Amino acid sequence: MLVAALAVTRTCGSREDQLTQEEAIAIATEAASFTPCEETGCVLVRALNQGIPTRLVWIVGLADRLDATGEPVRSENFEVDALTGEVRRRS
Repeated sequence: MLVAALAVTRTCGSREDQLTQEEAIAIATEAASFTPCEETGCVLVRALNQGIPTRLVWIVGLADRLDATGEPVRSENFEVDALTGEVRRRS
């Protein structure tokens, strides 16, 4: 996943102007109604190009906790614009 994210960001212009994956996670966490758990799988993130012209966005999924099978019990998903830091809740 990290290699794919790097490839996407290299095709989207100057990396210096864009939020990092860690910054996108921090922004989404601030917008969430809970603090995500510390377990592996509680924070999922992907970089996507959207629109014409394309614009990089981070899709961040956060889970409050995981059940016994590793599935999120409660989760929220966010789209974070990599240039502006604008965050939108996704369904």
